[in-house]
Amino acid sequence: MVDLLHPDEMPIDERLVQRLLTTQLPQFCHLPIRAVTTQGTDNVIFRLGAELSVRLPRKSAVVRGLLIEREWLPRLAASLPLSVPVPVASGDPSPDYPFPWMVCTWVTGEPVVPDGFGAEGAQLLGDFVSVLQSLDTDHGPVIEPGQRAGPVGPYDGVARAALKAALGLAAAGRIEPTLIDENAAIDVWEAAVEAPAWPGPDVWVHRDLMGANLLAMNGRLTGVIDFGGLAVGDPAGNVMGAFHVVQAEHRPTFRAIVAADDATWARARGWALTQGLEALPYYLDTHPGMVAMARHVISSALAG
Repeated sequence: MVDLLHPDEMPIDERLVQRLLTTQLPQFCHLPIRAVTTQGTDNVIFRLGAELSVRLPRKSAVVRGLLIEREWLPRLAASLPLSVPVPVASGDPSPDYPFPWMVCTWVTGEPVVPDGFGAEGAQLLGDFVSVLQSLDTDHGPVIEPGQRAGPVGPYDGVARAALKAALGLAAAGRIEPTLIDENAAIDVWEAAVEAPAWPGPDVWVHRDLMGANLLAMNGRLTGVIDFGGLAVGDPAGNVMGAFHVVQAEHRPTFRAIVAADDATWARARGWALTQGLEALPYYLDTHPGMVAMARHVISSALAG
């Protein structure tokens, strides 16, 4: 059984996947199944043979993301400069499992560690973002107000509540008190709120370019996964990835490639900070990988 991360999620194990394949996609049911070591927070992932994976939403709230991946990745994948998981077959809700699910191509590589990119990584990630943002957005899903990497103002209450919760962990002695400078965090977020909105045409944004969703082989970026947040909106939703994986001295390279102006950089920095502040208390007792991500991106965003 894969570890549960949310109070409202569906228990998922290899036996469930085998039943679903046998009853709905029997052409794949002979292939060996094994859960991947590093699991996502929205979907449970299983390796299916050597070249495929199975993705199953953990809970109803994340089903929309899987449907977005299922619709849009087949259209975008061929134009992208890095490997992405392309859906090859779809499964339906059943008495065993209440959500849609899918079989995708397997993307080989190891997750990128925080601050894992120097000059070459900054270049490759910047090139990927530039290509993604150049693709036709017609009829793409739009980021709604109140969603991360959408319009900043409507997220203000959520961001401040996340800061309060994270500071509460420090006050209770559950995290080190030096991790979050309250005044600096408020300054970063208020700069994002006050920054002018993106004036150009909306672009494709991944919205979750953290290390766990970037795969490398021999230290070189080769793949991007987890497109459940894929949407059309503010490029800051891509630029925030720089605070996750690009070393500070190489962020100007990434920034130049994606042509991020001061306002976009300020919004991206605010979004990166709030992503860490939200994740830290939520996953503190359940997902060490997400806690490590949160600690890093908080420090990175506060340092600038």
